[in-house]
Amino acid sequence: MRRGKIIAVSLTVCAVGAGMTVNAYAVSTTFEMRKKAVSLLGIITTSNYQANVTRGEFAELLVKASDYKEAANAAGTVSVFADVSSKSQYSAAIRTAATNSWMSGYLGGNFKPDEGVTMRDAIKAVLGVLGYTNEDFSGSLQESRLAKFKSLSLDSGIYRDLDEVLTREDCINLFYNLMKAKTKEGNQYGSKIFDLTYNSDGEINTSSILDNSLKGPKILDNDSRNLKSLVPFSLKDATMFLNGEVSDESEINDYATVIYYHEETKMIFAYSNGGENKGATEGRIKAIYYDSSDPFTPVKVVLNTDYQDNGGEGDEFQISGSELQYLFSVYGEFEVDDKVAIVWEKSGSDENATYTVVDVVGDY
Repeated sequence: MRRGKIIAVSLTVCAVGAGMTVNAYAVSTTFEMRKKAVSLLGIITTSNYQANVTRGEFAELLVKASDYKEAANAAGTVSVFADVSSKSQYSAAIRTAATNSWMSGYLGGNFKPDEGVTMRDAIKAVLGVLGYTNEDFSGSLQESRLAKFKSLSLDSGIYRDLDEVLTREDCINLFYNLMKAKTKEGNQYGSKIFDLTYNSDGEINTSSILDNSLKGPKILDNDSRNLKSLVPFSLKDATMFLNGEVSDESEINDYATVIYYHEETKMIFAYSNGGENKGATEGRIKAIYYDSSDPFTPVKVVLNTDYQDNGGEGDEFQISGSELQYLFSVYGEFEVDDKVAIVWEKSGSDENATYTVVDVVGDY
C-alpha cells in the first residue's frame, strides 16, 4: 500500500450522477445550448454578447479551443509583434496563434490586437486550427477558404460579410461549430481535443463536458471541514448541490463527505451518507470479498464507519468495472484497515437496496 498521496478514480458516472440528469442541461433554444457548451469548455464566458471581439481576444479564444489550451493563460515573456507587449494578457496566445499560422500580422511587424477580428480573419484561423494550410486551396485563396468553411458548416448561426467584425455571440456560434467540425484528417475536432460525445442529432452532449472536466473527489473530513479551501474559486460565485439538491456552503460543510467541482462554471457537487440515490460514505475497510471463481477479482468491500468502529457488520458496497476492481485487488491501492471515502449509487428498494462503488478516494 503506497502512503502519503490521494488515490482517486473519477468515472464518467460522476458528472451525470451529480444529482443532475442530461436533461438538466437541456435548454430552450439552440443559442442557449451553444452558449452553455462553449462556456463549459472554458472557451468564452460572457453576458455581453453584442460586444465586438478584438484580434487579441480572438487569439486567446483560439488557444483555449485548441491543443494548447493548458497554456492559454500563461504569462508572456517574449512578444513577436511590435505593438504587443510581453506583459499583455494576450501576448502568449497571440504568439501561439501566429506561430501556428492561424492568424497573421500586418506590414511593419504589427498585430493590431485592439482592432476587431473580422469574418475573414476567423475563416483563416479556424481552418488553420482544423489543420488546413494555404496549400490545401486552389484558385482564389479567399473563395476556396470560404467554400471549405461553409462545407464544414462552420458558418452556422453567423451572418457576417468578410470584413465585418465578429461579436461574442458570433464567436460562441463559431466555436460551437468548430467542436462539431471534421479536421483535415477526418476526425471530429471536439472529440479529438476535448473528448466530447454527441447526441443522436449530432449536437454536443453537454453532460460529457462535465464528465471530462470535473475535479475531485475531495474529502471534507472531520479535521478539514472547510469547503472554501478545496476549490480554486470564490464560493460567492458558486452554484452548489448536495446529493442532487441545491445547497449552500454551510450545509455542505456540516454534512458532505466528498465534493467535485467544475472550475469554469463554478459548480460544486457534494455527497453525504444521506444521499437517496447517490451519496458518499467514509470509514475503514473491514473486508474485501473476491469472486468465488476468480480469487484475484474483488466484488465487494465492507466499510466500518465511525459509528461502527466498536462493532457491527459494516456497510457493504458492490465493486464492478475493471478500474475499480483493480484498486481493491491484491495488486491495487486499497487494503483492509485503510481509511477511504466511497462514492456510491443505490439501486433497488430500501429493503433490498444494493450500493455500488462509482468512485473512491483514500489515504487522507
